[in-house]
Amino acid sequence: MIRTSIHRKSTWGHLKVNERVKMKKSVLKLLALLAIFSFVAISCGDDDDSSSSSSSESSSSESSSSSESSSSESSSSESSEAAEEEEAAEEEAGPDPADGCGYATEGDMPGIDKENGIFKIGTSQPFTGRAAVAGEALLGGLQMAVDELNENGGIDGCLFELAWEDDRFEIEQMVTNVRKLIDVDNVWGFVGTAGSQAIPSTYPAIEAAGTPLWGPVSPANQDILEVYLTNPTRTEQGKICIDYFVENGATKIAAIGQDNELGAEAFAAIELQQPVHGYEIVAEEEIEVLSDVVAPAVLAVIDSGADAVLTALDNAQNGLVLDGFHEAGFNPMVCSDAGSAGSGGGNTVSLATPEAADGYLGALQVALPDTDSEFVNAWRDLWAAYDGPGKDGAPNFSLQTYSIAQAFFQLIDRLDGNYTYDNFHAVAETLVDDPILIPSIPPVACAPLPGGHQCAAGAGVAAYDSATETWTQVREFQSAKS
Repeated sequence: MIRTSIHRKSTWGHLKVNERVKMKKSVLKLLALLAIFSFVAISCGDDDDSSSSSSSESSSSESSSSSESSSSESSSSESSEAAEEEEAAEEEAGPDPADGCGYATEGDMPGIDKENGIFKIGTSQPFTGRAAVAGEALLGGLQMAVDELNENGGIDGCLFELAWEDDRFEIEQMVTNVRKLIDVDNVWGFVGTAGSQAIPSTYPAIEAAGTPLWGPVSPANQDILEVYLTNPTRTEQGKICIDYFVENGATKIAAIGQDNELGAEAFAAIELQQPVHGYEIVAEEEIEVLSDVVAPAVLAVIDSGADAVLTALDNAQNGLVLDGFHEAGFNPMVCSDAGSAGSGGGNTVSLATPEAADGYLGALQVALPDTDSEFVNAWRDLWAAYDGPGKDGAPNFSLQTYSIAQAFFQLIDRLDGNYTYDNFHAVAETLVDDPILIPSIPPVACAPLPGGHQCAAGAGVAAYDSATETWTQVREFQSAKS
């Protein structure tokens, strides 16, 4: 009985085992299916995640690339804009003076050595010969002005060099000198060249080269582009002498001049002022250039009964005329332009007897050398210490070219480093609105042609006292009456 029970238990047990096995198989199948589905799901999920990740990375990469490209483009744009702004600022600021001599001059110009900082100018003077006493000092005044400027540092990085030649007061030699200074010495321009009768002969060479001529002493005005007259012409000075004659009672006026342009200017002056004052022209006499034969002209003027005489001669001829009048007991007022008279110096009066020279009148283009003014006092100190070429010349002529040079340097300073001839003319012709003021000469106020290169108007008059051997200004600087 116990066996049955046990059997039953065994059967029940066996049955239970089979069902569990079946159930287990079913569960395993289910689990297998679930596993398969899970694997597929996981695989799909992995693909999606990988795709999503790849897409995200691609998007991120593209975004980064786009950002980097945008940043690069922005940076490039900003750099370009900065460069353009810097370039615009440089253009607005203009050329830099720190670049030295000729910093604003495009291309090469005669006489401008940018590398070595040299600005070369030239002049021709009668250093020897008949007019040496004037020529020496005319050269000395220029050289002294150049030396002084260089000692003070020059202008805008340029030191100045003066090339000069002796023309011996001869026309052909002056022409030769000017050509050499242009073609061989390669000067930028001329300053203070003297010899009114010879200077016009140099104009063809000057015009052909375009070389400026500043402050020549003192040719007639021919409206030449390159020529700037900073002194009143001899015609203007003659007119002012005549104004002085009339103010002091003259009614009969004569003129003696050389048979050249110098004489022509005196004859022009006497004719031009006649309608202004209504005096009588009683004689117009000529003397040959460099001739000592003055007697015929002297006698003709004496016979005319003139009470005033305008002369346009060289210093030696003037001395002979003064002596001729004195010896004949003839005592008219006699006045000459500054060059002929040597106003302020001994150029003419030392060649006549003291009695004949007493009261002699000379036009003034420049202040007298003994004038008590700051400018003239400073020049006088420099001249006393000067030991260069021309140191033994007449001081009055030194002051003249020293003053001309000072005006020239002021004009060069206004060019702001642009030393082209076009810019020089453009700036020079505006001086009428803003003149250069040198205390020893009339204001320099150039204007456009025609007529505008006669840059100074007016002159003074001085009288010589043989007892004290001094000149005194008797008429202030002013223009001729019209």
